[in-house]
Parts: sequence; structure tokens; C-alpha cells
Amino acid sequence: EHHSSAVDHKLQAEFVRNIHDVRMNVFGQNAPPMAIGLEQVQKQFQPALDAYVSGRISADEMKRQVDWEKRWSWSFEGYLPIFETARKLRIPLIALNVDSEDLGLVEAGGFPNLPRDRMKKYITDPSGFAEFARKRSYKTYVDYVVSPSYDMHKNLGILRTTITGQRLEEDMPFTRFFSGRILWDEGMASAAHTWTEANPGGLLIGLVGADHVKFEDGITGRYGRMAKGEKANISVIINPSLIDTRPSGSVSMAANDSSGADQITLQLRYLKEGVDPDSPEVRLPESTGGVLALADYIVMSSTQAVATSS
Repeated sequence: EHHSSAVDHKLQAEFVRNIHDVRMNVFGQNAPPMAIGLEQVQKQFQPALDAYVSGRISADEMKRQVDWEKRWSWSFEGYLPIFETARKLRIPLIALNVDSEDLGLVEAGGFPNLPRDRMKKYITDPSGFAEFARKRSYKTYVDYVVSPSYDMHKNLGILRTTITGQRLEEDMPFTRFFSGRILWDEGMASAAHTWTEANPGGLLIGLVGADHVKFEDGITGRYGRMAKGEKANISVIINPSLIDTRPSGSVSMAANDSSGADQITLQLRYLKEGVDPDSPEVRLPESTGGVLALADYIVMSSTQAVATSS
């Protein structure tokens, strides 16, 4: 999703309703569990989501209890179609995001700054977590997706504070920015995997920002690593724009609409192990190790499609 897009959120709500209806038609009252995972809410606030879906508190009270204005800040009203659909159909809402207090510790001092017991909430497979970062494809992913994002944040002058507002004496170094980013992705993938493990045959629809999904090695790849091929894992990017598929800062923000949809990057090539990225061999087809797909599916809202065709 694009967090600020009401069009995206209406489409997400439509997805949820349609998938729910299909499952009810196929399985009836014996339908396997279904839930909606939310990047927008941190794990510590799961009780508030449970209370809202069960009808015990209002949407406004849920907004207050999850500390929405401070911890997410994007328009709450934009997400109401999703929340109201979940409540009407009694579909659980699952908090996926890392608690700000923990992410702030990592941004301020790296992983050594986060107590081991709190680390285990998000990184449940330390060996797999470390191995994931050693892949050749992941180096390409970091160079294309994460490093440019860091550069953009630095140029905007917003690396002097952590997510909790702690002031830093100098710009956050890339290593801590990167550590925060992978804790975020790993934590959300882990929360999703925990739910699917506890609900055999269940379906979790994760609503997260496009940056955490595109080119496979964000949440999608991490969940796949945890599931070990035993569970389906499908990524969908809705209403992508040119800016979504290019390195941060390389495309004008004016392109952050559907006007460049016919120019988006659909695959990210990476090199075989052993190929020197500085050698002339990089351009040879036989040097290709593979490609990272933007997503399994791309879906455009009808309003976006009209804007593109016009």
C-alpha cells in the first residue's frame, strides 16, 4: 500500500471482502481462519485490536489505545474501510509492527542495544536471519532499495532523531539505519509466521507499505524462509507508480502517481556468486544469477487505470 492513499485502502477493503466471500462460499461455516495483518499497529497494542473487532470498543477508542497519532500518523480515517470491514465480518486484526521503544534502541545503538529477551520477540530464527543477509541477491536488494532510502533520509536531514524522538549527536550511521530496517522486516514476517503456524490452513492478509514487499527480499522473502516452502506466500503490490520501483531519490516525487505505470521496473537482476561487480563480465547474460520480481501480482484500482490510460 501507499499509506496516504485512500484509493489503496478502499481497494484493500474490497480485497478482504471478496476473499472472505469466496472462502465462505467454498467452505461455509467450516472455513479455515482468516485474519488481517497490520503494519500500522505495533505488537504491544494487540489487545486493543481484539477489543475493537469484538465490538467492545469504538474505532475512536481503538485509535486512542494504539497511540495512532504518535506511532503511525497517517490518516486514521483512510483506514476505516478496512477496520469496519474486519469488524463487520469478525475478521481478526493482527498487529505486525515492531514496538517503537525497541526499534528506537536499535536506531540509537544497533542490535547490541536491544536486550536479548526483547530481540527474541522479533527474531525467532537467529541463524536463518543471519544467513538471509548473505545471499548475493540480498546485496543487490540492499544496494537498490535500502541504501538509496538511507541517502534520501540523510539529504532530507531526518537522521538526527530515532523513531521515538531521541536526538542523536550526528546523523544515524547506515549500519544502524539498516539494522532498524531489517528488524522491522524480520519482526513483521515473524509475526505473520507465528499467526499462520497457530492457525493451520489459515490465511493472513498483510497490509504493509510497498517498500516492505517489493523485490522479494523484504517481508515476503523472510516469511518464505521461515515457512520453508510449507505455506503459500504471495505478494501483491497495488497501484504502483514509477517512484515505487526505482531507487529512492532517483525519481521526482511528482512521479508518485500512476502516470509512470507503463515504465515501472518489474525485475531486479543480480549476479552469480563469484562475478566481480566491477568487472566487464557483469553485462554478460551468463553472469546473471537470477532476478528479483517486483511482486507476484500487480493490481490497479479502476480509478488509477483510467488515469493511466488517459
